[in-house]
Amino acid sequence: MVRSRHLREFCCTLQADAYAGFNQLYENGRIQEAACWAHVRRKFYDLQQAHASPTATEALERIRALYAIEKEIRGRPPEERHQVRQEQEPALVRLDSGLALEPVF
Repeated sequence: MVRSRHLREFCCTLQADAYAGFNQLYENGRIQEAACWAHVRRKFYDLQQAHASPTATEALERIRALYAIEKEIRGRPPEERHQVRQEQEPALVRLDSGLALEPVF
């Protein structure tokens, strides 16, 4: 069980790893999870390895494209990074299968 006393008044977005113990923090919607792309990617990688999933393949290709964008804008001012993300990344985070990878900018 995660001790959430220090988060009692917190209501925003929390970036954390995929530790299942944090799930209780997100249950009432007061705290929104900002998942790490590396953890998301790992789940799709495992799915692809186990089942040769076309959805997982597509997700991995799009995550690779997101990483390329992030590499390109690394070190630029925050406003510029935000603008590039808004222009280039939204199309990459929605999969035709109905699965949506929602980024938090």
